[in-house]
Amino acid sequence: MSHEISLAGNFGEPRPNHFHGGIDFRTEGVEGKPVMAIGDGYVSRLTVGMFGFGNAVYVTHPEGYTSIYCHLQRFTPRLERLLKRWQYEHEQREADVRLSPTDYPVSQGQLIAFSGNTGHSFGPHLHMEIHDTRSWNMLDPLEFLGSYVNDSVPPQIHGIMAYPQQGVFNGSQERSFLDEENTAWGRVGFAIYADDYMQNSHNHYGIRLTQLLVDGREVFRADVNGIPGSCNRMVNSWGDYDYFHDHSRWYLKSFVEPGNTLPILSADEQRGIIDFNEERDYHLEYVLTDYFGNTTHKSFVVRGESSPLTSYTSPLTSLRWNQTNIISRPGMQLVVPYGYVGVDTPLQLSAESGEGLSPVYTFSERSCPLFYGAELSIATRREVRDPSKLCIVCHFGKDISLGGKYKDGWVTAFVRDLGGSYELVYDDESPVIEPKDTDSELLRFNISDEVSGIKSYKGYVDGQFVLFKAQTQSLTTNAQGTTLIACRLSNTPVKRTGQQRRLKLVVTDNRDNQQTFETNIKY
Repeated sequence: MSHEISLAGNFGEPRPNHFHGGIDFRTEGVEGKPVMAIGDGYVSRLTVGMFGFGNAVYVTHPEGYTSIYCHLQRFTPRLERLLKRWQYEHEQREADVRLSPTDYPVSQGQLIAFSGNTGHSFGPHLHMEIHDTRSWNMLDPLEFLGSYVNDSVPPQIHGIMAYPQQGVFNGSQERSFLDEENTAWGRVGFAIYADDYMQNSHNHYGIRLTQLLVDGREVFRADVNGIPGSCNRMVNSWGDYDYFHDHSRWYLKSFVEPGNTLPILSADEQRGIIDFNEERDYHLEYVLTDYFGNTTHKSFVVRGESSPLTSYTSPLTSLRWNQTNIISRPGMQLVVPYGYVGVDTPLQLSAESGEGLSPVYTFSERSCPLFYGAELSIATRREVRDPSKLCIVCHFGKDISLGGKYKDGWVTAFVRDLGGSYELVYDDESPVIEPKDTDSELLRFNISDEVSGIKSYKGYVDGQFVLFKAQTQSLTTNAQGTTLIACRLSNTPVKRTGQQRRLKLVVTDNRDNQQTFETNIKY
C-alpha cells in the first residue's frame, strides 16, 4: 500500500470459531487505495465470493510463502479481464481462477489491485494473510512486514481467572476471578484476559506471546504463529467460549485441554495445570510480549492451603473427547468422532414430537461448538413425493438450512455446533424474484429463498450469459433473506442495438428448486 501503515487488527486475535488469519490495514475509511505485492512472485489465484474474502488476489513467492490480499474493490485491468473471461466461460459469479507461474509474474511493489469492502467486511480496509505455501499454515504477516509498523506500547492485562480442575480456589470448585489474597488446593488452571495496543490507535489487538511461570519455572507458553487452518475452531477450547458467549471477553486458558492439539500451545507435563499440594506460597507470574518485544509482567501469590475436595460426577450424557460418540434416539443418530471437543462436554438431550416430518431434537441449551463437522442423521416419519427436497434445518436464533443427503429414509448433514434444535423440513418452493430495475442498462433484482437458501443465479440476454453481482453482503451458500443483485449491461459482451431484447434470470436454491423471470428490455 502507498500510505503510512496503521493496523485495525493483528494476526491471531481470538474470534468465535476462528483466529483472525491475517492483519487488517486501515485505508482511511475509503476504497480504491492501490495495493502492491509484498515480494517477487506470481499471481497464482483470483477468488470472488469465497471464504468471506470478497475479491481476493493470491501471490505465490519463491521463498515458500503465499500472500493473500482480500476485500478488494477491483483487480488491475489485466487481472479483471482474466477473471471476467473465467466467469463467462463458467457462467457463474463465484470464481476460483488458478494461474500458472508464467501467466502473471509480479515484482515487489507492483500494483495488483485496489482496496475495497467486499465479502465479509464491515468497512473499507485491506485484510492480508500469509500462508506457508506447502502446509498452508497461517503465518504472522508481521514476520514479513514488521519493519514498516511502529509499536512501542506493551500489552495490558485486564483480568485473571482461576479454573479448578479437581481442586479448590478461594474455597470454590467453580471458576472465579483472582482476588487480592488467594488460596488454592489441588489442581487449578488459570486464564488471562489481555489486549495489545499500538500508539495513535484506539484498537486493541491479540497477544503474540503469553507465558505463565510458577516459582520461576515456565509451565505454559502460547506463541501465536503458524496456525493450521484445520485447528481454527480450537480457539473455542483455548479460550473460555462460554464466558465469551455471555460477556464478549476472551479469557485465554494457560493450560491445554486434553483434546486441544493447537501447535501454538505448549505446556509442562501437567498441561499447564498447577498442583497446589504444599502449604506454602506459590509465586506465579504472567509475561506477555508483542511481536515488537514490548513486554508486560504480572506477578501474584497463591497460598497453598489444605482443603477438602468434592469428587466430580460426570453427567450421564456427555461427549467424550477421547472416543467416538454415537448418540441415538428413535429416528435420530449423531456421530461425534474422537478429538472433536477439547474436554468431556455435557449434553441435554430432548425431542419434541410435533407434527412435522420428524421430531425436533435438541442437544444443548446453549451454543456448543465442535472442532469439526459431525454427522447428524434424522429419519423422515412419512413418505414424501421427492426425497431430494428434504433438508435438516437448525433453529438457533434464526433458521439455518444444513442441507443433507437422503438415503433409505434418512437425511444426513454435518453440524459444527450442537446448540439450537434440529428437524427435517421439506422444501419444494421456488426462490422469489422481485424486479427492481429492468428499463435501463442497469438491471437490478431482489432474490430470496426462506428455507434452503440461494445456491446460484444466472442472467441471459437473448440467450447470451450476462454476469449479475450481489450488491449486499448477505448472500452465502445457505443464507436466507433477501439479496440485491445487479448487472450493468455496458460491462457485458452484449452490444447495444437499441432494439428489444429478451432478458431471462434463473435463480436456483439449495434443493434445486428454480424460479425463472423473463421480460423484454430495450438495449
